[in-house]
Formats: sequence, structure tokens, C-alpha cells
Amino acid sequence: MLEPILARRLILPALGIPALETLLRGDRGAAGVMLDCHIPADLALTDMPLERRLKQLREDASEEPWLARAMIERSSRTMIGYIGFHTPPRPAYLAEIAPDGVELGYTVHAAHRRQGYAREAAFALMHWAYAEHDQKCFVLSISPVNVASTAMAMSLGFVPCGQHMDEEDGLEIIFDRRFKTWPAEWT
Repeated sequence: MLEPILARRLILPALGIPALETLLRGDRGAAGVMLDCHIPADLALTDMPLERRLKQLREDASEEPWLARAMIERSSRTMIGYIGFHTPPRPAYLAEIAPDGVELGYTVHAAHRRQGYAREAAFALMHWAYAEHDQKCFVLSISPVNVASTAMAMSLGFVPCGQHMDEEDGLEIIFDRRFKTWPAEWT
């Protein structure tokens, strides 16, 4: 089992095949036991790319550290969302825009939004990739109507670098952030 990534208020455990299968069945109780947390009944599991990540892991289990992670609030041991990279670094689909990049995605449960959890989780996940894997280019794809995520991306130093039409989500603006060194203020 992979070690979780730790942030100040969050624990980010990897969602391996058993947890993904259990969440896809909608068995929050069993998944909560696996993840040592409470999964609220109104946490929208359908907003998470569970099937897609399960398919990826079944094809290549070595991708697990990069893919879906639960966002668990430490104080309440409650799952408040998920975060993860879409793939390991340097996927073919980023070759034209950020060939050295890795794309990050996240969703925070509505009851926990606007409290800095997405920002904290993004810091922790990017720092893990930077410190453990020397990853220096990160990518976000955000709908132009998602003002909150766009503001967060910009506050983290992400800059627009392109756009594309997503099959599921429609038009998305692509942002990237490159590091030569990890920012001291982010440690």
C-alpha cells in the first residue's frame, strides 16, 4: 500500500483498485473502512472519474501513485473530495502544449469549498511530484465559466497556455506552471 501524502489539514491516500471498485459500487461504508474515514452520503461520487482511473490501474498498476487520491480532512476524518493527476508525466495528449507536463484535477465537496482545501491539496500533490519525481511542469484544464478554479490557478502562478474542447466538459482553458526550484513560501 502506498503512503498517503500529508498536508497541514489533509491526508491524501491513493485510491487503489479495491477502493475504486468499492466506491463505484456505492458502498461508502466499506470504502470508508478501507480509507479510514467517513464518506458523506451527499459526496457526489459521480463527479469523480472513478471508472476511468480504475481502467487505467487495471491496464498499468504502476500508475497508482499518480492517479486518484481521496481528500480526507484530518480533524474530522471526513472525505471532502478527491485530487490526482490524470496520468503519469509526459502523456501524449500534452505533447503540443506541455510535453514535460502532468495534468492535475480535483473536486472539493460543496460543503467544504472556499476554505482553501483545493489549494492545500494541490500544493501537497505538486510538491510530492516535484520532490519525489523531479516533476517541474504542471497543467490544469478549467472551464472558462469556473471562476473559482480559474482564480485559484492564477493565484498559484498558473498561466493560460492554450485551450481545447473536452468531450465531456466542453471548452477548457489550459494553464501551466513551471518550476526551476520549489517556492520557499510553499514549504
